Amino acid sequence: MIEEKNAFIFNTNKCVGCMACVAGCSIENGTSLGVNWREVNCHNKIKHPSLPVFHFSLACNHCEEAPCMKNCPALAYTRDKETGAIIHHAEACIGCKYCTWACPYDAPKFNPASSIVEKCNFCVDRISDGKQPACAQACPVGALDFGQLSLSDEDRVMPGFVDMGIKPSIQLVPLREEHASPTIENLDEEKIDPERIKEWLPKSKDKVSLEKEWTLVLFTIAVAGLVSWQAAHLFGKVEMPVIPFAVISVLAIALTSLHIGKKLRMWRFILNLKGSWLSREIFSFSAFLGLTGLHLITEIQLFGYAALVFGIFCLISVDMVYKFLTRKDGLSVHSGMVSTTAILFFAWIADIHILIELIILAKGSLYIWRKGMLKKIGASYFPVLSIIRILFLFVPYFFYDIQWELALPIVLVITFIGEIIGRAEFYYESDVPTPEKELQIIK
Repeated sequence: MIEEKNAFIFNTNKCVGCMACVAGCSIENGTSLGVNWREVNCHNKIKHPSLPVFHFSLACNHCEEAPCMKNCPALAYTRDKETGAIIHHAEACIGCKYCTWACPYDAPKFNPASSIVEKCNFCVDRISDGKQPACAQACPVGALDFGQLSLSDEDRVMPGFVDMGIKPSIQLVPLREEHASPTIENLDEEKIDPERIKEWLPKSKDKVSLEKEWTLVLFTIAVAGLVSWQAAHLFGKVEMPVIPFAVISVLAIALTSLHIGKKLRMWRFILNLKGSWLSREIFSFSAFLGLTGLHLITEIQLFGYAALVFGIFCLISVDMVYKFLTRKDGLSVHSGMVSTTAILFFAWIADIHILIELIILAKGSLYIWRKGMLKKIGASYFPVLSIIRILFLFVPYFFYDIQWELALPIVLVITFIGEIIGRAEFYYESDVPTPEKELQIIK
């Protein structure tokens, strides 16, 4: 028997998009202007008569397997056992915005004024007193309701709703047929190309964008460089002076700190090693830096090998942090992944000819394949930049047999620039699925 639990009930057939639920939530919780815990999205934003018109009111669904709570590195989320509400604790939030990536319902909202995240709290005080949440009470047409329900997967089938198996606490009343496909009375109306309709759609908000993530581009490249440098030094291939290592390490830490809202709470980054890849990334990177420093100062090899283990795990963690992202090319791997960048750097620094050839061939093939997929689906693939990136991958190979003191530094500079291009493209081509974007998919 499925246990009953508190849940929202939403009937798209009744919703008129009046935004009363948004206003009710804002008044009840005193949210800042422009930071709405509940949002109403419309399927037909351009109001075209040949498209179905329905609205979708959505806030936090207080999921049983809540990804925000599971992945928050700072443990800023807890569950209220009595009501099932997922509660966000502002005093514990570091403003890293990782929960906004993890949630497919766009529920956590970053507030620039406070530099932390906020979200719907299920009106936990109201429902504890037997009242409805403010949003449900404010709905004038009965489209949004609340109650004790036994939910199944069939209760969550709706255009615009991403079901990731996390058991959200919401029941969705299916669209009636007449709402899914409107009747057009004017049979002489000229049909409009769906591609034109896509052009007219307002641009949806991107959770992940190169403009916002440039510090992460540099940080992730720095991590790859430091780990590959340490590995080559450990095996006696290159020197690793303490001061340059320390300077680059401090710069890397400074870069990642620019991405968080509450910098004095950075220590909370490592509190969720059990569930968050972001916690694992920061912890393993910190351990790598500390152990590498000890190795350089004491010259005890054990510290060096321990540092390498943490370094490799850090590279894996960096790539796993982005497991929530979807990419335009639809591929599961990317030529700009940090682990492949580290292998390329290591191959050059350690002067391992066969590894250089294999990793260049692998990254180049994957890059060309990805660009072909982007071109096939009509997405931007920047052919001129792509040629430059390919050249910066293969040109260093021609320096391999040159016996010149500056050959390796030049190779590393060219490779570094090429990897920045590849990593920047990773962020440009990636995003997080949201209900707003799902509703804009025209079929």
